[in-house]
Amino acid sequence: MKKEDFIAVFKSSFPDGEAWCNWFFATEPVKDENIYLSYDGTKAASALLMQPYPFLYEGTVFDSGYISCVATRPESRAKGLSRDNLRKALNDARAIGYAMAELVPAADSLYYFYSREGFATVFYVDRERYTSLHSFPEGRGALVEPGYTLFHDLEVEAGCGILHTEADYRRVLEDMSIDSGSVVLTATDDDGHSAMLFAVDAPDGGALVKCLIGHSKYARRTLLCELRRRVGSRDITVLRPPVSGDKALMQPYGMMRILNPELLLGALAARHPQLSMKIKLSDSLLSDNSGVYELAEGVCVKDCAAVSDYKVDLDISVDTLAGIIFGSHEMGEIFNIPARRPYMSLMLD
Repeated sequence: MKKEDFIAVFKSSFPDGEAWCNWFFATEPVKDENIYLSYDGTKAASALLMQPYPFLYEGTVFDSGYISCVATRPESRAKGLSRDNLRKALNDARAIGYAMAELVPAADSLYYFYSREGFATVFYVDRERYTSLHSFPEGRGALVEPGYTLFHDLEVEAGCGILHTEADYRRVLEDMSIDSGSVVLTATDDDGHSAMLFAVDAPDGGALVKCLIGHSKYARRTLLCELRRRVGSRDITVLRPPVSGDKALMQPYGMMRILNPELLLGALAARHPQLSMKIKLSDSLLSDNSGVYELAEGVCVKDCAAVSDYKVDLDISVDTLAGIIFGSHEMGEIFNIPARRPYMSLMLD
């Protein structure tokens, strides 16, 4: 019944998304506990999904929840129903041990809405646009057959971010096949290092590379040269991990909400045993997260009893913590905390 109510809400909210919704529920193993509904009277009026995803941080794989398909019937909007669903999902996710939750706002205006619930914008992409006149330098690499094992290895190599399961990887390919012009390419350079590219036709008539992952610049060049050969003189837009450091290229992509800071700070302390600091953390929504976290000798210990008695190094909110530890290296240096930007791509957004 929850699935039927969810589909009804989604179709009412997005009439042009009916075909996609039917496909999604035919292919995605959605459990009732991943569906959140709010009611306006007796009718389901607002809905969201929170699907489990592995998340790699500081060498540890955590459970996380990816939030998507947030929808409210037009006649039931501005009543706080989406917020109610979101807060219940976040509380449930923390209770079952998720370390964080992620989402991709459907519109720029929603970044503010989610920030009020403790989300921080930590996912960025470098957006590079190449005109029809641009030719890519030849790479020293060869095209090879795409596959999940290599894709998984490249996500792990990225070091921090969401990891796709094999089943999810197959659904990504199926979802892309619905779009015209879908291309999946893999290349390996002379040293055995690889890269993968996922592209579809863009609404503006060009080609959109939704994901270009892999550290080998030679393999990436090989992929872009092959894509140019396939799309001809059309413009190409590339979304890739924000490694350039060029703020003119970086654009926000998604947000994160820390649900269990003790887990994340424990992994940070274990990976960097030289860290020695006390962090006073406040969380107005998930109050169990509030307290003082002491990092020393490779472990993190939380003490919520005598918060006011501590001399702390940082006194911050949970969203600020996310902005620091999942921020730029420069941000980490300011606070003397190791930081790295996470990566997320090919998500249901």
